[in-house]
Amino acid sequence: MSAPLGDDGGYAAVSCLSELETPGTAATALGVCSIITSAFIGLPQAYKIYQRKSARGVSFLTLGLGNVGAFLYVLNLTILHYNQIALASSRDFAFWVKAQRSLTFVWVELLNALSMLVIYPVALYYAEDEPWRLRLDSVRLDITLGTRQAAFLGFVAQAVVVAAAWLPAVFVFAVDGRCEPLADYGNALGLVVAVIIVLKFLPQLYASLKAEGSHSLSYVTYGVDAVAGVVAWAQKVFVTHERLSSWLPPLFLHALEVTVLCINYYNDTKRGGFVGFARLFEDEFGDSSARDDGREGRERGWEGGGGDEARDYDAQRTARTDYGAGG
Repeated sequence: MSAPLGDDGGYAAVSCLSELETPGTAATALGVCSIITSAFIGLPQAYKIYQRKSARGVSFLTLGLGNVGAFLYVLNLTILHYNQIALASSRDFAFWVKAQRSLTFVWVELLNALSMLVIYPVALYYAEDEPWRLRLDSVRLDITLGTRQAAFLGFVAQAVVVAAAWLPAVFVFAVDGRCEPLADYGNALGLVVAVIIVLKFLPQLYASLKAEGSHSLSYVTYGVDAVAGVVAWAQKVFVTHERLSSWLPPLFLHALEVTVLCINYYNDTKRGGFVGFARLFEDEFGDSSARDDGREGRERGWEGGGGDEARDYDAQRTARTDYGAGG
């Protein structure tokens, strides 16, 4: 429920949530399930990269945009729910625990952001360190970096952007302690997050098309995320009747996730990687690194009479320009 109209005007009052809610048992149970799912959503992807010792097929650009968008969304929710957060902390611990039912979305997005953040350093460690070239003739820029160096600099850039966005909010909270002075800022962040949500999976689509298979991209992480997103979309449209801008960008994202998973599954079965969901599960959680290396070897001519082409593969590689294509 929104705050009463006050000195900050109706816009801030509508944006800021200032009263604690009392959701029913079913809504509370759904919220707990969402929190648990969010806490573990990124682990299958991190594990698959670890067990394969490769980040092939995973887009660093998608991971980076996802990190920035996730932590900006947490900031957006923190601002709009800050009055509730302050109210929940105004009494004893038992009251604080009960009040968390009003902050379910904040916890869901915070744990989701932290869980997905784990993927990036794992992918960075196991990325194949191929050359990556950035060339912009308009500004006479032409530099070549290793994949790991470029990905690390991207990680630093993400941290700088997120810290810069959080800093003014933390300062205002420390000085004023209310949501209302930051309501406009919070809603502007919401618009930025919506744009990131729409764009962030496009690099992964490109990377998957180029890789012609899932390789180290996790079916579980993005499959569960897509299913959870569709459930959230249905709730927003048919239960809470939220405005179009709140559910259309995530729906586009989850449609792209499903598209990428379908493309990967088609290419995996076409390449003889696995047929059926039992083999898919084994590929996701079993020791599939040797099997994947065999497939990649056949593709590159390492098996079946590759000859000089196979032996000269490393010598023939040229500088890559697809930073989003992983390792």
